Order: sequence, then structure tokens, then C-alpha cells
Amino acid sequence: MEVSRTEVLDTHAHIVPRSLLTALQQRPVAGFSARRTERGWVVAVPGTGETRPIGARMTDAGPRADWQRHAGVTRQILSPWLDIQAGGRDWARTLNDAMADAAAEAGTVALASVTGDQATEDLLEAWKRPEFAGLLLNTDPPDGPAPHEPAFDPLWTLAAAEGIPVVLHPPTCGPSDALASLGTMGNVHGRLIDNTVAITRLILAGVLDRHPGLKLVLVHGGGFLPYQAHRLDGGYRTKEAFAGELAREKPSAYLGDFHYDTVGLSAPAIAFLAGFGPVLLGSDYPFALGDPDPVRTVRESGLDDAFVEAILHTNADALFRRPA
Repeated sequence: MEVSRTEVLDTHAHIVPRSLLTALQQRPVAGFSARRTERGWVVAVPGTGETRPIGARMTDAGPRADWQRHAGVTRQILSPWLDIQAGGRDWARTLNDAMADAAAEAGTVALASVTGDQATEDLLEAWKRPEFAGLLLNTDPPDGPAPHEPAFDPLWTLAAAEGIPVVLHPPTCGPSDALASLGTMGNVHGRLIDNTVAITRLILAGVLDRHPGLKLVLVHGGGFLPYQAHRLDGGYRTKEAFAGELAREKPSAYLGDFHYDTVGLSAPAIAFLAGFGPVLLGSDYPFALGDPDPVRTVRESGLDDAFVEAILHTNADALFRRPA
């Protein structure tokens, strides 16, 4: 299927700017430092130790450009790597500075990071910078309230008022890691569980009722939620999944309020998801569990040209386009 388009936007692509690593090698910031190893860079994160090795695909423009050409992607919305996102205010600002520089060099935009008690203030500060087109938010932040808790409401109020897109992303090590039966499948199914639970709590806690107009992006196709929505409705009806009366009849009535990316989805799953809300192309670059050929997967979904064009370009362009 050929689709006429001017641009293909990958909305889920991670980066650790090389400039940040070389700077941390020279001088630690807020307890973060970096060093080279034979397998790539590693970052020392306060309280958690060193990260996994960071390869050239994550840090260097050349491998990234090669992959984009192969995949048919013309531009990526750059996201920080969650393994190094957690930290205090000084670190978040340092990371944002590096992300802004990387976005400017690549001719694109990035997602910002915020943390702690000043998260709302810092989000507004980041939003004033033209290099940022949204926020990447950990669904299980280690240093503050959970997104569904009332203490998070000031950030949601700002995001709704300013039209700031918020991408909800589970951490590398999430609550589901406590499930011993997952074994080595934490990254296969655990992150989807974490995303599903976090989104469910947002709905049940009334966040979408209190903050209409929020622009929320659910990675990995929304976890398991869209595909098991009626089971959640049943839990709401029987009070097994209940935090208070919702403004709408049932939790699944809110699924159309979200945007969903295509990471890890098959072509039939993408076609199914298109019936819920706007779908965005996502690769999860450079990780192996992402989609190495995401454009092809979308084209094989059987959706008509207009839907394919929307997934590859139009939906993301409308969501992440900054006001003039």
C-alpha cells in the first residue's frame, strides 16, 4: 500500500545525548557520572548504581540516521531514557538542556523531564522552550506521588490548560517485578502490566473527569487495557475496580480520550486499536523489543489510506506541533 505523505513521524524513540555523557565523564552532576566501557557508556545513577551499557544506536547520530532510512522514518520525537530520568531538580534540568540540544541538532523536538515538588513549575519552564513538544512521565515515579493521586493534580491542570502532550511510560523496573512468576519476562509482559494498572488508576481516580482535554499518550498500545476493556467495566460495575463514581457510564468510555502508539503491536492489533482513539507510529528505538520495521507493520494493518496516513504522520503532527 502506497501512502502519499511528506513525513513519517516516529513518536517513541529514546536517546542519551553523547554530549551529556562526555560532560558527565568530566564532571558529575547531582550525583550522576558517566564512563566508557568496552560495551559502551554506563551512567552511575544515585541510589541504583550503574546502568546497562549504552550503545552507539542510543547516542550517535550516524546509526540513528541509518536506521531511519532503512525503516522509512523521516523524523523522531526524541524521548529521554527512563533509566537515567529519575533524579532531583538539578538533574532534570541538566537532562532537559541536553535533550534540547540534541533535538535542535537533529532538527526535531524532544520530550521533557520533571521531578519532585517543583514538577509543575519546571514543566512550564520547559514548555517555554521551542525544543520541547511534551513531557515523558514515568507511570511509577520513585520520587513523588503517583499520577493518579490528588497531589499530581497541579501538573494535570497545567498540562490541560497549556495543551501539553504527556507521554505515559512505565519504568524499566516497575511494580510488576514483584511477580515472581514473570521470571525473565518483566520486559516482555511486566511493563505492559505496569502500564495497564497505571492507566486504569488514572481513569478510576477521575483524573480525566477533573481535567478534560488532557493530551495523554499511552505507549506499547496502552498495555492490555484496550483489549480487556469490558473486563474493567465489569470490575467497575461490581465495585472490584472502583475508586468513586465516574462522570461517564463506565471506564471504557474514556479510552477514546487517549492517543496510543504502535510499539510492539502486530498489524491486526493496530487495526483493532484504531477503533479506540488516535494511533501514533512508534518504534521504541533502539530497543530490541520494539518494532524494527514499524512503517511496514502499519501498512500491513489493512487500514485504508487515510488511517495509515494518520498513523504515520497526521495524528502525531497535530499532537506535537507547537503553537506558532
